[in-house]
Amino acid sequence: MAMPAASAHLYEFGDFRLDTAKRLLQRLDGTTVPLTPRVFETLLYMVEHHDTVLDKERLMAAVWPDSIVEENNLSQNISTLRRIFGETPGSHSYIVTVPGRGYRFVAEVSDRTDNGSTAVKAEQRTGPTLAEIRTEAATATDRQQSPGKTGGPFALAVLGIVVLAGAFLVRGPIVRWLEEGEIRNAAPATSAAKETDTVRSIAVLPFEPLGQNMNDELLGLGMADAVIGRISNLKQLVVLPIGAVLKYKGPASDPLAAGRALEVDAILSGTIQRSGSQVRTTVQFVHVATGRTIWSEIFDQTFTDVFGIQDSISDSVVRSLALNLTTDEQKQLRKHYTTEPSAYDSYLMGLYFWNKRSKDGLEKAIDYFGQAVARDPNFALAYALMSDCYYLQRYYGYNRQPDRLQNAKAAAERALLLDDTIAEAHVAAAMAQIYQKADRATKELDYRAAMDSLRRAIALNPNLAIAHQRYAWCLCGSGHLNEAVREMRRAQELDPLSHTNNTALGMVLVFARQYRDALSYCYKAAELAPNEAVVQENVAFAYALNGMYQQAIEHYQRVCELNPENKGDALAWVAIVLVSSGRRPEADVMMPEILTLAGEGRADPYNIAVLYGARGEKDAAFEWFDKALQKPSERRTNGGDSRMIRYDPLLDPLRSDNRFAALLRQHNRASLLKTP
Repeated sequence: MAMPAASAHLYEFGDFRLDTAKRLLQRLDGTTVPLTPRVFETLLYMVEHHDTVLDKERLMAAVWPDSIVEENNLSQNISTLRRIFGETPGSHSYIVTVPGRGYRFVAEVSDRTDNGSTAVKAEQRTGPTLAEIRTEAATATDRQQSPGKTGGPFALAVLGIVVLAGAFLVRGPIVRWLEEGEIRNAAPATSAAKETDTVRSIAVLPFEPLGQNMNDELLGLGMADAVIGRISNLKQLVVLPIGAVLKYKGPASDPLAAGRALEVDAILSGTIQRSGSQVRTTVQFVHVATGRTIWSEIFDQTFTDVFGIQDSISDSVVRSLALNLTTDEQKQLRKHYTTEPSAYDSYLMGLYFWNKRSKDGLEKAIDYFGQAVARDPNFALAYALMSDCYYLQRYYGYNRQPDRLQNAKAAAERALLLDDTIAEAHVAAAMAQIYQKADRATKELDYRAAMDSLRRAIALNPNLAIAHQRYAWCLCGSGHLNEAVREMRRAQELDPLSHTNNTALGMVLVFARQYRDALSYCYKAAELAPNEAVVQENVAFAYALNGMYQQAIEHYQRVCELNPENKGDALAWVAIVLVSSGRRPEADVMMPEILTLAGEGRADPYNIAVLYGARGEKDAAFEWFDKALQKPSERRTNGGDSRMIRYDPLLDPLRSDNRFAALLRQHNRASLLKTP
């Protein structure tokens, strides 16, 4: 039964007109602005409820009434609308973010409908137009999940996952061009040579499972990871990392929209359907700009080799792009990190939890990687990612016991002993080298060794975003700021929808005093990860440096909500902004509480030093700076961060004082005064 047609309205706001009958957004000059159905529904609901603060949950329920989606799907729709409206960070004439709540449509809205007498009759629609499909923004979900929210079905998946490989492989690929409509949103294929002229970058999406088998979902993730691992070593291609594509899982994902959001030339996607011992895998390689199919294949398998299909897909990508490979690249393309199916199953589970970056997720990842290497003691890649898990536990403060770094070092060394051509193993080794305790002379040698390890990782795999990101931080810490900006930009280009890479690039640009660009990237990160305290802290910092003080205060208040344990730091940051904006009396009122929290060890001495510096009270500032430089406790402090001491703009009031250099020398940090 057809649903009754809704009342037609013509809404006008700013330079735009929204026609609810034709489901069109137009500029007042009559130009049509293509929107996808979900983006249209988001805009329509906000316009109909303008000047009302809409909670994110309410908006998501209105736009996706029959689906459970991630919050960042909504964030991507909002970002798309803001780009259409020409909004920039700090300048919102249409949509305002209400920290901790949701959004408000603030443009003045006029309803131009003539009470039905001239209302446009609703047109029947059976689906999105091609123009809408081709302007779809990806529904990215880069949110790091909280401990405990890992999904019950995945815990049960372990019971049956060992049989995953039992479905492969007497390879009998049915090679044919898929019939019209079988490749989602892709037009018929034309000459491959025509397409390959512009294919220089690729994203491989997790294969979509057809059915409710959670094991198939993990296998779909494994397919993407394996193909990425093989072709990312090809220097002729830019291949996005697995972390960049994890957000595009499930039937709601549109490959072409994902390709546009990820800014790649071609997109590889597929489906997996499993029935007993039979597996059918359908693969499509599509040119993003034209929507045309470069190639497609269907594989039917009945054997036990899970890796043969991955070889076939990787080979097909290379053949379709007519790439000339070196001998080393040919070896990498056919490389298998393990030939033991049960070890591979455990690795997939470890990979899934490693990408969560949560406390609970990292603990589970270590366990699964441990199972993988127990089943295949020569599984070097599993050792490398296990090492990174130990490092991340230390880095995020989840577990600061000394054995974390010892375990990280041991696992990285084992990975390199087994296979020194794995880029991830060199990244893991670099992190262990940087953070291990040593005297000053040995520490300098370790740091140089870490830099060499990261350079080696990038040489082995130029598409490994995490290698570029961590190399950028090391360059920054050693005083090579221009090179750090270049490397961090590369990391962001390789994984453009990663909130981690966007906020990291924003901070490096802050150090380079490029405040406007810094705000742009920090703002994007905050849109992608609205519930990450560090991300909110960085966007607040960028707002403050751009003189947008009220926005900075609101985001610092949001940090306090997200991480109450850091209340002392959040209050100190707010007080710094108040002083900078000429509202010192308000900051004065806050000082007793801030100092009480600092005395209890609940505020970073570094931030108190910066606060006193902003107030012009240099004696007190240097007293707290001295505390910040003392041997770091188990609580993280910016006093131990060479990047902040070198480049933090808020330290400028102290740098011109002779006491600044004297304290650095006193604490054996004189190298931070030198420019390489």
